[in-house]
Amino acid sequence: MPSCGTYLSAVGYHASATIAVATHFLPMTQTPNLIHKHLLACLTRPVPADAATVCAALNATEWQTLYEMARTQRVSALLHSRLHKFKGGHPSMPPALREELATGFQERTLRNLFLFAEFRTIAEALQARNIPVIVLKGMHLAAAVYGEIGMREMDDIDILVPRDRLQAAADALTEIGYASKEPLDVTFWAQKQHHLPRLRNESNTVVEVHWNVTWPSDSYALSDLEGLWERAQPLIIAGCQALGLAPEDLLLHLCIHASFQHMFYTGLRPVCDLDATVRCYAAEMDWSLVCRLAQQQKWQTGVRLMLHLTQRCLQTPLPRLVWRELQPAQDEAALDAAYRMLWTIDSDVSALPRNLATFWNRPNLWLRMRDLARVLAPNRFKIAKEYGLSAHSPRIWLYALRYLIDLIRKHFKAFRQLQQSDPETRAMSLNKSILMDWLYQD
Repeated sequence: MPSCGTYLSAVGYHASATIAVATHFLPMTQTPNLIHKHLLACLTRPVPADAATVCAALNATEWQTLYEMARTQRVSALLHSRLHKFKGGHPSMPPALREELATGFQERTLRNLFLFAEFRTIAEALQARNIPVIVLKGMHLAAAVYGEIGMREMDDIDILVPRDRLQAAADALTEIGYASKEPLDVTFWAQKQHHLPRLRNESNTVVEVHWNVTWPSDSYALSDLEGLWERAQPLIIAGCQALGLAPEDLLLHLCIHASFQHMFYTGLRPVCDLDATVRCYAAEMDWSLVCRLAQQQKWQTGVRLMLHLTQRCLQTPLPRLVWRELQPAQDEAALDAAYRMLWTIDSDVSALPRNLATFWNRPNLWLRMRDLARVLAPNRFKIAKEYGLSAHSPRIWLYALRYLIDLIRKHFKAFRQLQQSDPETRAMSLNKSILMDWLYQD
């Protein structure tokens, strides 16, 4: 596996390792919260020269706030590891908080070891049926990118199998005790979704079996699945042979998952994942291939924005080729909106539907009504998923009214807040509108 070294010598692009925390970010239209700056300084590699000094000035309350923020952002395990890299020793975090952080890291390590053991059972069941498997996201990152198994938080196991082996994969998992709350209609799920419904066993381990890394019906859907499999590389997890995405495909998947699929409200974790991936695969990353694949799939906007965001947050060293090839030029409004979305992971309005978010920013009534109709329109796939029905059940449309009522109930608060011009909700709406326009521009 690749060594996790610096990328600076590989591309001849030099980013200062001693940038002061006060000037740690590019200019923005809004000044980031001071605790945000401190958290990012703690996560940055190499550690800024004065980071330990600045963090030493934090009082107990501010350290508690930083710790809670790291937990919310799901980077507390990474924070624990990073704090030990400070020059001059561990910064002045209160001992009780330091112990809590260390305990959390140990628990995360044990949890990941358990998931690795579960993956071995899954991989053996699939291999018995000659089903190839690629590990995705968290498991790949924890096993081969971060260097320590406990540094990357993960809750489930994401795997990729060929589409024509989905049924065989579902049968294999069923045999070893995995089941779904929804009827496992493989044909229907393969048409409407890029993975099967979540499968769970008695030990509460969750597995998502993917056949693609993007939703098949979206305009940015991945079409070159053969290339993805051809570029896949051997990976050993828990002593078991599997496959991992090629570095270029891993980087692109992380970008697409955070931007197009989740509109940046997955928090800092994807940013840290990208930074770790760039630095780990420094010597072998083919940036020309990254740009070419992004252009072929029309992913330029999402990839460029996510990489720019990662560089802004963590000073990730990236080659100028990225900015030259991934046109159009960066939109500062979109970059600022994406940055603000990172910190809304715990917001009540973070799940505001995209069409409802854009509704309030449309220039005319017709476009507003179209967005509202898209939010409220019943959808066979969504109804089946929500209520555990078969997509082909004749009863499914009997649930359409219930679905509509539940949808209104779920988002009524956000709708009222938008109507009443609640600042947080309107800001969220505006951020999503800006990002939608940027990501899906013609």
